[in-house]
Amino acid sequence: MNLKRIIVLVSKEFRYGSKNMVFFFAIIVPVVLSLAISLMVGTAGRPRLGVVDLGDSRLVENLFGLDYIRLRVYQTPDALYDDVSIGALDMGIVLPSGFDSALQQGATPNLDLYTWGESLLSDRTTLGGTLVRQLILLSGTDSPVETNTILLGEAPSIPWDIRLFPILMVATIALGGLMVPATFIVEEKQKRTMQAILITPVTTGEVIIAKGVAGAMISIVMGVIILTINNAWGARPLILLILLVLSALLATTGGLIIGILIKDINTLFTAIKSIGILLYAPAILYLFPEVPSWIRQIFPSYYMIGPIVEVSLNNAGWGDIAVDVIILFLLIVVMIVMINMILRRVRLVSA
Repeated sequence: MNLKRIIVLVSKEFRYGSKNMVFFFAIIVPVVLSLAISLMVGTAGRPRLGVVDLGDSRLVENLFGLDYIRLRVYQTPDALYDDVSIGALDMGIVLPSGFDSALQQGATPNLDLYTWGESLLSDRTTLGGTLVRQLILLSGTDSPVETNTILLGEAPSIPWDIRLFPILMVATIALGGLMVPATFIVEEKQKRTMQAILITPVTTGEVIIAKGVAGAMISIVMGVIILTINNAWGARPLILLILLVLSALLATTGGLIIGILIKDINTLFTAIKSIGILLYAPAILYLFPEVPSWIRQIFPSYYMIGPIVEVSLNNAGWGDIAVDVIILFLLIVVMIVMINMILRRVRLVSA
């Protein structure tokens, strides 16, 4: 096996493969899908705060001067309550009469704080921190009020952009890692260019490795881009990068097996459609948090995205995902062994 020949073959895949529609989709689709999710259910924009001022508090005026939140003033607590309940606001507060005077006299007035059950933690943190800072500035004390947080709407749940994140990651990893190498191999066989390559000193193994490397690179690069676009690196970016590489390898080995076994492009797309439900099943199950996690773990594709989701969204460490990572590694080994066995029995070109 010659490293120099593999590098040349990889460069060829990028040079000529970039004209392939699947190659184009592997780059464009994840970005477009990510932007579409952000526009439809994403968290773009400023956190929304509603206020009912039963007196004449300077807090409202101070909040209006902040450009990183959206403030709306209500006339009655009932109207504020209703809007928070349906998610029109992330948070709402009712300022009682004489609120400023009580603060300045050192009293600790009660302040009801309504929070929408599906608001993002980041929005709650922003609004909560802003309120505390403004109350401190208004009163000059470290603990100006005692707040009673009242959760409205449904019980705390996962926002839809978070629920859709696993589907986005499956699409990103699978399009590059699985579809690209499979398509490259099948097209080479269909156009009979594979035969021309294999009459040179290049070996079958080098061709397969080159196509796998090209697919894995696309998968990894697009995964990095999607994690960056969605600000999903979390507190452990190095772990995420390692998981992304392993997930891309699993997808790539699957793509190589499919490409070796299938002879024409129509059959390839039929096969991809057939396994699509198995590929996306774990990600689809993430849409329903009430579904037990062990059901997702039945599907091999879970191990492509499960550890990534846990680290990115739940700040999991190595200890939390150790079993899943071991299974992921073993799946990669099994797939590599299968590729070697298949290559001994299947010719990439017809005699």
